[in-house]
Amino acid sequence: MSYVAARDGRKNRSAATRAPAVPDRIDDLHGHSVGVLEVPHHMACGHASRRQFELDDPIQVRHAYEQVLCEAANCGEVEDLINPAMLRRVWRDLHLPSRVRSAWETRHPGLQRRTVNRAAAITEAAAGGGFARRRRAVA
Repeated sequence: MSYVAARDGRKNRSAATRAPAVPDRIDDLHGHSVGVLEVPHHMACGHASRRQFELDDPIQVRHAYEQVLCEAANCGEVEDLINPAMLRRVWRDLHLPSRVRSAWETRHPGLQRRTVNRAAAITEAAAGGGFARRRRAVA
């Protein structure tokens, strides 16, 4: 049986195995930062109301950006839908698959999440700089 290409030219249409679409520069992004963001049908199936997100609501922004970053077919879609300032603001709060997050953070190191140094936090808490466990008074 011969191979028949997909209509859009991609051999593998599955977002789960396709490489994430990551533009070369974050400054190339030119999505809106106010109003309503409507994602294409292939990113969120169903009625148009399920594909529209209020950009004034941080929860809806995170949900929309997660869908776009995971489901975008090419960099052009990402550039049209994502706003650079808003992406930087919500980046640490996005729940993304590790392959998507690592692809973006490899290409754009400024997006990397700040990690908490747990050893320093525990030492600070023990020194009285945070919550400490109370001991029971022995009667």
